[in-house]
Amino acid sequence: MSLHISDAVIWQETPDGISLYHSESGDFRTLNSTAAQIWALVESDGDRETVIRNLSLLFAGHNAVMTARIRAEVDAFISSMVEADLLQETDAETRSEPAARS
Repeated sequence: MSLHISDAVIWQETPDGISLYHSESGDFRTLNSTAAQIWALVESDGDRETVIRNLSLLFAGHNAVMTARIRAEVDAFISSMVEADLLQETDAETRSEPAARS
């Protein structure tokens, strides 16, 4: 499965994180720096496991407890973004063009 930003999402990095706007639902969100880091990794890597691995290397080192916590937090964040149609999870072969970025 591949993660990608919904085509209906317009987003922009700000000094405080990332601002997201879903053009179809009108949903507007501001991601804090931690969520923004996850968002940026999803945008560049498009793979849940790669995002978890990169954040674990950065913040947990070889600490299994911290790695498990990072996995739970990333999974919860991605699930909430998929539920809000801000991110989409698809087969790798069906990935479309990247979302608009302002």
